[in-house]
Amino acid sequence: MNYDSLQKLSYLKRDITYKNKPGIRIDKFSDRLGLIEQDPFIGFVGKDFEQTQCKVLFLGKSNAESKSEHQAIDRQINQALLLFQSSEKHKEIFYRQYANRYLEAMPRWNISRFVNEFRNLTKLSLHQIAYANIVPYRYIGAPNNAAYKIAFENFTNKFIEIIKPDLIVPLGANLEEIIIRNLTTDRKIYVAKGINREGRDKRIAEVGWQTILNAVEDYENKKRG
Repeated sequence: MNYDSLQKLSYLKRDITYKNKPGIRIDKFSDRLGLIEQDPFIGFVGKDFEQTQCKVLFLGKSNAESKSEHQAIDRQINQALLLFQSSEKHKEIFYRQYANRYLEAMPRWNISRFVNEFRNLTKLSLHQIAYANIVPYRYIGAPNNAAYKIAFENFTNKFIEIIKPDLIVPLGANLEEIIIRNLTTDRKIYVAKGINREGRDKRIAEVGWQTILNAVEDYENKKRG
């Protein structure tokens, strides 16, 4: 994985990327944590991801607003990002420290239940997967098409090119349509049907289970080649 290219993504600033752009309401982005909201989340890539036979990227919509009980770990994630951002040597080590902060935070996220069930069925560990959001900033509600388009142009397509997944599993019903519309790549990447998160991430509804099973089938097919 090219850590120099990944480091370049860490320099993106939210307001420079989004402010005064057509279709964008900057007040839809969270300011709950102050200045650090300007810094992006550059995604989690497990330490064994590149050696995995079928490389799976879970792709969500955007980062949610920071809850009061999560703000300490969210600030720690940002501190680890800044260390990676400023590193001149040993960039892989500094990125891994950033990724480890993600590992600490993931169990607290309700959305993780969908990732965990997929992993349980495929026997993949957290170290073998990648996780990112299309919009790499905290957003209030779901982003609009303009926010998605700008994100793909500035972050998402570049992130995907860096990590080179074989399968993208969208975390949201019909999210695959947005991904397919905005994805630009010469690689053969299969985009699964979006996992339905009906139940607001508090439980997995029947339709959610079915889309998880569909994504698992896509994974098995892709793995077989």
